[in-house]
Amino acid sequence: MASVLEQIRKLDEQKAALLSQAKQEALGKAQEAIDALNELGFNYRLVQGEGSAPSARTGTRRTGIRDQVLALIQQSDGMARADILKAMDAGGDKKAEQSISNALAALKKGGILTAENGVYAAV
Repeated sequence: MASVLEQIRKLDEQKAALLSQAKQEALGKAQEAIDALNELGFNYRLVQGEGSAPSARTGTRRTGIRDQVLALIQQSDGMARADILKAMDAGGDKKAEQSISNALAALKKGGILTAENGVYAAV
């Protein structure tokens, strides 16, 4: 008969194998979901994180900010930048404010928005 410690070691090995299998299955499903989102025109990727530590930002554009800004403006008769920042809860967050400003500039340059007297409106 195997010792208690030997049985525990075998159970730990079984647990590790089951967790590994479950992780691979879950990652496969997650990757399928990411692929489906990317096919819809989004730009998502699956990365392995370390708990709740913040990830380092790259110089790439924040996905969806332009879409969020445009949707917000389309729901109104026009909005000032300050109102957009408030509605998107970006007041005081310099990075978020800059992203929204960049989105407004890009949408205006692309002819999707107009700006008169500081009020942005959808074309």
